[in-house]
Amino acid sequence: MERRVGLRGRTDFAVTASNGFFAHQVRAVELSGTGIVLDQGRDLSPEETPLYMHLEIRLPERRRPIVALARPVRSYGRQQAFRFIKISDVDRLILAEHLDVVHRRGVELN
Repeated sequence: MERRVGLRGRTDFAVTASNGFFAHQVRAVELSGTGIVLDQGRDLSPEETPLYMHLEIRLPERRRPIVALARPVRSYGRQQAFRFIKISDVDRLILAEHLDVVHRRGVELN
């Protein structure tokens, strides 16, 4: 059984993902305080899955990006789920505030 720690919600904003060698633009499609689901734009093979990803999360209501280190936990088609392993408490709070903004716009949170 999977344990959920916090609320998560659908979203859509740009994220720069880097594996240490290459950086590329992807879209965030789901977000929580503990992780993020990214649409990679194409199907990924298991060989392409890095151990860690450096993420620059660009929320629409913020000027500076949130920086996080994340590890992939699963992928399905074009989407890949990541769990944050290094993110500041302030940035985690900013993500929670973003979920509040999304919820006020009418998106249901899980």
